[in-house]
Amino acid sequence: MSTKNIRGRGRPPVDSDLLRFRAERDMINGIDAFAASEVDTPSRSEAIRRIIRDWLLSHGYLKEGE
Repeated sequence: MSTKNIRGRGRPPVDSDLLRFRAERDMINGIDAFAASEVDTPSRSEAIRRIIRDWLLSHGYLKEGE
């Protein structure tokens, strides 16, 4: 078997950059509460992506489908 066909762990490759930041405990608690309220209970990382995307869309910085 070729190692070329073996898929690694983690997210599939996408056009993205890694963002790292510190957040105050109340912000983390809010993110976790948001994630818990979602039907699919996303990871903290996915919850942050959704929160940021929703904010960018609602403030006109991102168009739907981008």
